[in-house]
Amino acid sequence: MVRHTTEYRILFRDIDSMGVLYYGRYLHLFELGRTEWLREEGLRYRDMQDEEGCMLPVTIAECRYLAPLRYDSLARIETTLHGWSSATIGFRHEVRDGESGVLCATGMVEVGCCRIADWRPTRLPAPYRELLARIAPELRHRRIPRAVLESE
Repeated sequence: MVRHTTEYRILFRDIDSMGVLYYGRYLHLFELGRTEWLREEGLRYRDMQDEEGCMLPVTIAECRYLAPLRYDSLARIETTLHGWSSATIGFRHEVRDGESGVLCATGMVEVGCCRIADWRPTRLPAPYRELLARIAPELRHRRIPRAVLESE
């Protein structure tokens, strides 16, 4: 399991009128986690855009809220590779209170590779596919469960 941990201090701009981290900000924490996961593995998102002409828009996002984070709390974002294919990458996220260790939220995000020029789906650039094949061959073709989407 390839895991990366990063931290973020909750700022005043992040909280809502109830004094807790605004629910939509958890997706920002997930983005921070996956961006830093890629960077730690030697893949910079900016390089994908500039050199390969590709981007990784989110195609699926799910978040389960378990406990609140408040202003000035330290959020610890743990990001794990969940699965991948030739054109997608799935990540699992856990957000914990960095001081108490309490699990505050869990979630999954899937990104799909597409060309910047026309937003058409395309394969992940070779450096991404090679990295994923090297570090997690057992996770190839593992996708984010569709149960939530299919139940509607």
